[in-house]
Amino acid sequence: MRILRHLLLAAAIAPALLHAAPKPSPKPVASFFPQLELGRFLADNFDLASVRSSLGSRRTPELRTFADFGMVPTRTGDDVVAFDGERWFYQLRVVRRADINNDGIEDLEVCFTDRAKGASVDSSQSLLISRYSDETYAVALHYASDACGPATKNTAAHARTIEVK
Repeated sequence: MRILRHLLLAAAIAPALLHAAPKPSPKPVASFFPQLELGRFLADNFDLASVRSSLGSRRTPELRTFADFGMVPTRTGDDVVAFDGERWFYQLRVVRRADINNDGIEDLEVCFTDRAKGASVDSSQSLLISRYSDETYAVALHYASDACGPATKNTAAHARTIEVK
């Protein structure tokens, strides 16, 4: 009987002890992205070599970013950069900032739009963009995401191409 009483007492006290135990502090996350004007930052620092785009055929080792191509954003903000030109429209829209892949470094979940005006190219890609130091480019990592919406989630390349007629 005495053993049963001790077991019941231990069962009653255990949850209180667990609740009162110190909780582990959240793992610190390093960030190499600015808090403000993230769109402008991506225009100057996103490595286009890390993603498939219509700029790929014109890209050289010296042409890595939108700024390297001489492109000036028509719209920038804390969560977007867009280039609305005569023939092409490009946009990076940040959907979420977090350590998405749990490597201790802040990532950006982004929807990248690459659209030809008056042609049949209209592509949106969900990207996970990361940056490993203040001296490196921001790069797209291979990671399943639905930043552009659920329509892109089940495709092999995580890209959606729509024929425009």
